[in-house]
Amino acid sequence: MNKVFGCILPFLFVAAFATENLHPILPPATGLGIQGAFELDEDVYSLDMDVAAEYAIIPRYLSLYVDGAFRFLGVSYEYSTEGYLHNYCNLHVNGFNETYVGASWLALPFLGLDLGWRFPPGEGSQKNRFHRLNVEPFSFLQFSRDLSLGTAFRYNTFLEDKNYKPGDEIGFMASLVWKLGWNDSLHTGWQLSEVFLYQTRITESENRNLASDYRGMKDKYKGYKMKFDVTRFFSMFGHPVGFGLNYEIHDGTLFGFETGHRIAIDMKIR
Repeated sequence: MNKVFGCILPFLFVAAFATENLHPILPPATGLGIQGAFELDEDVYSLDMDVAAEYAIIPRYLSLYVDGAFRFLGVSYEYSTEGYLHNYCNLHVNGFNETYVGASWLALPFLGLDLGWRFPPGEGSQKNRFHRLNVEPFSFLQFSRDLSLGTAFRYNTFLEDKNYKPGDEIGFMASLVWKLGWNDSLHTGWQLSEVFLYQTRITESENRNLASDYRGMKDKYKGYKMKFDVTRFFSMFGHPVGFGLNYEIHDGTLFGFETGHRIAIDMKIR
């Protein structure tokens, strides 16, 4: 497994990610995940390939990670009959998106720290065009052999670019991981996880090209994401290999289509 990561990590560090992936809060471990995802976000339909890799320098204590993705397709479609017939279809930019890299350190059996950096996207996104530093203290509790809970507080700050400075953000994340029919020696069985993230901008972004009285951009916000994942792990090629399905929603109702939705088929190697 270490030889595989030695070959793939140089490529992943130049890859990118379309939408920040929500991972359960777990101790550092080596793993690789690949998924194909369909997303609806603000009336834009897109198709992505996502890659997430983590390499444990010291298993359960220290690891490096990277998340990346490529957006193959992004289109928006609008249809209206209010007073007139109107059809509108727009092809959006496609290509690499944001890149997330970082390190996770479990300093104590139940307390750790995650440090992450987000690079601006390539041609696959017109959002999140700023470098971001993420500082995230987290806790991990193993309630039983098959059930674990993780919580984290996060702080995001951004680099100024072209005299624009996004406001700082804070957030709270929680995750639940439940294993069913799990074989500890082979690491096979069912794994169910849920991740919840609430995040809010605590200071206004600034346009520093303007006079000080007019710099505020009045863009404070608050929002959330929820992700549900079901994976079945098998023993293949001497490693646990999982195949699963996950669904993510942000800032909306579970069955409505007014907001963001993301569904993906994934494969994980541990």
